[in-house]
Amino acid sequence: MKVGVAGLGLMGSGIATRLVNTEHTVSVYNRSSAKAERFSKSATIVSSPKELAESCDLVITIVTDFEAVKEVLLGKGGIVESANRRLVVVDASTISPSQSEHCAQELRSVGIEMLGMPVMGGPAAAEVGELVPMVAGSRQAFEKARQVIEKLGRTFYVGERDGSANVIKLALNLNIALVASAVSEGITLARGCGIDPSIFIQMLNSTYFKTGLSEKKGPKMVKNDFTSSFHLKNMLKDLDLATGTAQVAGITLPQTALAQQIFRAASNSGFSDQDYTSICAFLAKINGMEK
Repeated sequence: MKVGVAGLGLMGSGIATRLVNTEHTVSVYNRSSAKAERFSKSATIVSSPKELAESCDLVITIVTDFEAVKEVLLGKGGIVESANRRLVVVDASTISPSQSEHCAQELRSVGIEMLGMPVMGGPAAAEVGELVPMVAGSRQAFEKARQVIEKLGRTFYVGERDGSANVIKLALNLNIALVASAVSEGITLARGCGIDPSIFIQMLNSTYFKTGLSEKKGPKMVKNDFTSSFHLKNMLKDLDLATGTAQVAGITLPQTALAQQIFRAASNSGFSDQDYTSICAFLAKINGMEK
């Protein structure tokens, strides 16, 4: 299949690299063309989402937020203007279930099928095919796209209901935020009592309660290394989406709502462009423990 990727941030570049390395014919689009230049020798660079759609069988979109998704899918020069009716669009952006449903319906109204496919995993996992894609939408469209999607990692088909994969993605991300907060508070307690917090991390990682986050990120957190694999501002966006989705459903998520406010305070305090685990540095700051 001829595959396009729209959005060449950290994740989009990782996905595009994976598709190139698995010998697909790849075209790429990015709003700022500079990010596309790294693919000049391995992929075709196009100037608009519409042009991407015209030349591909499958287009994966992965951009920052709903406004960017709408611009790529439904805006002027967007995919919606393409006459390619064999096209399947796969949106890997993290947006709300209702936003994903809206985009799918708008594209379907002009004869273009869309799947929602948020993913778990970071840019490094994307490059080696170790993401966890979760897919919702037409089963027929999924089967058409499956051979490409499964190159990205272990794939779960959630069902035909538009937006349902986005619910699962938000449920997963709120767990990550809460785990990051818990590990950060453990580090803060140890440090505040005059104990080397690396001992806490070592002990935690020797127990049943360890997590991938505590193993991979914990040692960096105690060293104040918050090199970003996922920006704190993006985690805040996902917590906003999770609480908003819960409100629409008429349910309460008290721990998530609290995490939302803590991450917002951290973002407003200058940590927005650091890794989401810099919530640990924010706790140090408000406790007067900064070095």
